[in-house]
Amino acid sequence: MSWSPECPRLPAREADGCYHPATESELAALIRQAHESGTQLRVMGSTHSVWRAIVTDQFNGPLTPAAEFPVVLDRYVRVFEAEIDPSDPQGRLVEVQAGCHIGLSPARPTQARIIERPEGSAVREPSPWHDGAWSNSLTATLHHRDRLALPDLGGISHQTVAGYVSTGSSGGTVKWSIHDAIARLRVIDASGRVVELTPDGDDPDWFYAAGLGMGLCGVISTITFRCIPAFDIVGRETISATRRSSDLDFYGDRPDSGLPSLEQFLIDADYARLMWWPQRNFDRLVVWQARRAPFEPQRQLHPYRQVGRFPVASQVAASIIYTVLGNLEEPDRAIAQVNRMRNARKDTDWRGVSRWLQGCITRPVDPSDTATTRSGRPDSIVLGAAWVGMIQLLATAVDAVLASVIASRLPRGVMARLRGLVPKHIDEVLSLFVSTGKDGAAAIQEFCDRGFMGLPLDNQMDDLLMPTWFTELWVPFTPGDGRLQDAITRLRRCFDADGTARGAYAATGAFAFELYVAKRDDKFFLSPASGSHAFRVDVFWFGHNRGNPVTDFYPQFWNALEPLGYRLHWGKFLPAPDPARPDRLTVLYPSWKKWQAVRDRVDPKGLFLTRYWREHLGLTQPIPGLPRQTHE
Repeated sequence: MSWSPECPRLPAREADGCYHPATESELAALIRQAHESGTQLRVMGSTHSVWRAIVTDQFNGPLTPAAEFPVVLDRYVRVFEAEIDPSDPQGRLVEVQAGCHIGLSPARPTQARIIERPEGSAVREPSPWHDGAWSNSLTATLHHRDRLALPDLGGISHQTVAGYVSTGSSGGTVKWSIHDAIARLRVIDASGRVVELTPDGDDPDWFYAAGLGMGLCGVISTITFRCIPAFDIVGRETISATRRSSDLDFYGDRPDSGLPSLEQFLIDADYARLMWWPQRNFDRLVVWQARRAPFEPQRQLHPYRQVGRFPVASQVAASIIYTVLGNLEEPDRAIAQVNRMRNARKDTDWRGVSRWLQGCITRPVDPSDTATTRSGRPDSIVLGAAWVGMIQLLATAVDAVLASVIASRLPRGVMARLRGLVPKHIDEVLSLFVSTGKDGAAAIQEFCDRGFMGLPLDNQMDDLLMPTWFTELWVPFTPGDGRLQDAITRLRRCFDADGTARGAYAATGAFAFELYVAKRDDKFFLSPASGSHAFRVDVFWFGHNRGNPVTDFYPQFWNALEPLGYRLHWGKFLPAPDPARPDRLTVLYPSWKKWQAVRDRVDPKGLFLTRYWREHLGLTQPIPGLPRQTHE
């Protein structure tokens, strides 16, 4: 079913260089205008993905050339009333506009967010101007208005619904998938035509291509989800030496322990996430797991604490330490980074911050959810928003002290000395942040929370203090095929390197590696879980580190796991394009040609195609204003 506005109003470009349509008619009119003028158009969500995967080729805020149409949907965020699902009278369908955030928005008033810092530059890009009101998000609205939920959520809920879905994001479970919950899409093609798509409609291939299409197969206008009744989660986290884990036999070398294998543990858990710290003489494992429980308004909630009882001080301290560790070879880079953060905060409108924090703190609590008051905290997500302002105040003071200290000759000498000491003593450094029980036994934290608040456990981490970049490898597996254990063996071999402290530290760095799973997804053509479940390996990189992870760190893991036929998360860092292997990322997708055929059909002029995606996907379709290129 298609629809076209009769008298659309074309929104004006605003002072930030972007267009902010508030209706589907305005959005369609923008696309039509871009099509008629041969102009590139991209929709920007929460900017959680790699920056160049999101924006137009020459995006530069207010200085963006008129020949590009950057679009932000921060005024297109409505969650429509629930309706009965014809296929399930007990279920409910909820349609939501593409710009609505899943949960808490990461925006800070006038505050820049570090998105990407290519080697040799100091690029700081703004997070597109969302209001940060979690109460208007999809998950909060579903819970408080309708007592409904999505079946699965990722580790954070910052993303817009369209951005989350169209990059293939997922939570840590093989039992449920948010893609399974998508009933229909409203998508706008490059001519401005609005079409409603379903798996059994007139154009199912377009549905399968656009749902996970990185914005290249049309602009998603709305998504309709099949929602389930609200639920709580109950779980625990253990931190232990990896071989002393009481939850699973991680390495598969404790057959008499009676514990499940890594594969069995991840399959059996409702939701699970492992953080592996494989550093030399350290090797610790953080096991987070939770099960669904019926929603109980009177339940006494005990929210999970990711960074202890003092999250502000902990993250400030960790940010300082990791900034120093990541720049031991070039102390001046650490100084420059601290100064950049401090200077960015000088431009903050603190009156705006005050008004914003007041709104966060005084948000009315749902009176029917009495546990939120009995538990002694209004809401973990509200608190998460409120202490961001305190982070900024505290970090500003700490930055000034750190910059003056690092600038002196004594710390420069100390940092030179640390270059030789850190690889040998990284275990002692990390012990400050990853604490076990006695002799490596498990330290245990139990928790229970509302599902929509507890599943995005990484919402507690601040993007300014702890900017984390990663590449995400999805290794396909079927139960019993041994591929999970094979992946761990290959990774362990990488981490051990040449057996020396320096070699091992170069391989592991000072950060963790995240491990979890995703359910098989046969719905969308470019799903990294297409055809089988996926074991996911997230390779972390602290955003203030010296160097470029795409060339200096990630390749060792891409190469080590390549025999397992992994696919990569489309919104995270990808290998540099290789003209000799233009199909490197797409060859493992059986439906790649179908996806490409849909793309060519709905966007024949390349309106939505940027240089980034053309090079990474090996596409030959021209970009508006640029000559056609081919891969010989």
